[in-house]
Amino acid sequence: MSEAIPVTTHAFRAEVAAVLRLVTNSLYTNRDIFLRELVSNASDALDKARFAALLDPELQDKDAAPQIRIEIDAAAGTLVIEDNGIGMSAAEVEQNLGTIAHSGTLEFLQRATERGSGGKPELDLIGQFGVGFYSAFMVADHIDVDTRSATLGHAAVRWSSKGDGSFTLGPSDRAHRGTRITLQLRDDAKDYLDRWRLQGIIKRYSDYVLHPIVIVSDEGGGTRTGEDQQVNSAKAFWTRPAKDLSEADYQEFYTHTMGGFVLPGDKPLARLHVGMDAPIQFKSVLFVPGHRPMDLFGEDSKHLRLYARRVLVMESCDKLLPAYLRFFRGVVDSEDLPLNVSREMLQEHGALAAIRRQLTRKALALLADTAKDDAATYAKLWREFGVFVKEGLHTDNAHREQLTELLRFDSTRAFSESADAVGGLVSLQQYIDAMPSDQVAIYYISGESAAALARSPHLEACRAKGFEVLLMTDAVDEWVVQDLERYKDKPLVNVTKGDFDSAATSEPADEATFAPLFARARAVLGERVKDVRASRRLRESAACLVDDDAALGRNMERILRMAGRDITSRPRILELNPEHAFVRATATRLSEHADDAQASLWIELLFDQASIAEGTVPDPAGMVQRLQQVLDRVAGLAAGEHT
Repeated sequence: MSEAIPVTTHAFRAEVAAVLRLVTNSLYTNRDIFLRELVSNASDALDKARFAALLDPELQDKDAAPQIRIEIDAAAGTLVIEDNGIGMSAAEVEQNLGTIAHSGTLEFLQRATERGSGGKPELDLIGQFGVGFYSAFMVADHIDVDTRSATLGHAAVRWSSKGDGSFTLGPSDRAHRGTRITLQLRDDAKDYLDRWRLQGIIKRYSDYVLHPIVIVSDEGGGTRTGEDQQVNSAKAFWTRPAKDLSEADYQEFYTHTMGGFVLPGDKPLARLHVGMDAPIQFKSVLFVPGHRPMDLFGEDSKHLRLYARRVLVMESCDKLLPAYLRFFRGVVDSEDLPLNVSREMLQEHGALAAIRRQLTRKALALLADTAKDDAATYAKLWREFGVFVKEGLHTDNAHREQLTELLRFDSTRAFSESADAVGGLVSLQQYIDAMPSDQVAIYYISGESAAALARSPHLEACRAKGFEVLLMTDAVDEWVVQDLERYKDKPLVNVTKGDFDSAATSEPADEATFAPLFARARAVLGERVKDVRASRRLRESAACLVDDDAALGRNMERILRMAGRDITSRPRILELNPEHAFVRATATRLSEHADDAQASLWIELLFDQASIAEGTVPDPAGMVQRLQQVLDRVAGLAAGEHT
């Protein structure tokens, strides 16, 4: 009988050095992060001192001006980050720096909450996971921390470690409150002794930390530079009230947001300055750029910059707006957003979802207001970014109604007969407001070029009736019309598909007169066409090719081929205009001579015309031969008449 094992409780055991290596080498993907972490800790220490001074009248150096000081000593190979904040006692040093993942900041917040009314204290502290400090071992092989608590009665303490799983504690000669962290840099990290390198990291990650940051460089021989030069802005633009900001202020921040450089005359087409306290606290400044950024497509596309308490935690966060609004540029700063320990990956959390919902609602409202109040600016915006908004109709069912009202299209109404350019844009509401009383549908045609579409023979019946036709040239339009189908009870109808609606067309042709022509055309063209029939959509042109209602349209075939899909073209329907003189002449010739070979040639030419009208020539060599036969015949007749 086996021995009975009692139930006991045990603590997990870990190899501290291995855990420390994991934290420093795997938790962070960018070594520059160490400076952000240490500066954030220093900022927290200054904020703690400010808060503690309100509760403790005997706090040391209460009137000291807060500052974060970074010292470079290239000769010694050391980098120092120093603050005059709350400091630590010996017990706090042992607990905070001797226990990986113990957060002194989190503990301070808990004590502050207990001493207050139980609510969240008015503190903007970011270091709540207790591992940021150890990121310094990514660049240093030895760290000394000299600290003195601001609370009277505590001696200064020195903490030292080589990151090998052990540390030492001892007395320090530090005379004033605060903390001084000295990093003995590794040989492969000596580039962090470059002042401009450090300044660039500060500007990127910690530019908006509230307290001044100074970088001091020891040039040797007693020369020190940068003693009084603050390198951070300290005041976050988005925290300032909108009423206190001028157009020049916003333009300057827009330039900063776009990477520090914009083309002359590049001004944002719209902007959004948001400050919300409920259901989640965040501030944001967003811009719609004046021109389409080059990075809207691909893996390197930029998104909004995310800050937590004015410290940059994500350079490009794609979770703050839906993908179809990725053309917005700007910043979001939240004090409530929970982050994981590395601050580089966002947790899937309700707070993030709340920010996304609010920003999406505000962004769509901004676009709607611009469309309503400044049509000219919205037209520019739509030309640059309308294709992305159309994506939303396919992907965001929750905002379908709002997105539908934002849609704009070129149309035949705005097209100038004397020019090859499309003029203004029309919304769906404007379209139906201008519809004649006998128009039953919203008509559209899709293809590559608005200018070419406006001259398509498929539009002739609509043009004769005074019906406007939308000209859709974006690839995504094919999915827009599938998702939309109807607007205000009006169906969207493709003028290149189906037997055209009788409300917009003429009376059917005399079947008996043209039956022989249609039969011969089916025989001559064979599998190149699905059918041949009389057209009720043509007025001036002799022929056109159309699709069945349920068939894949020719434009969709083109788009799928561009996307690398292997699409086999299906035969289309050839429609002939019974009112056209050439079609009638061909029909008459067949009625008089049923086996006339010349009629077959003419049928081939009608098919060629229909193909050319939509930019395709299935058989260029054959078409040239057929044209040459006709030209030779005409030239021969002309010569005979001359003689």
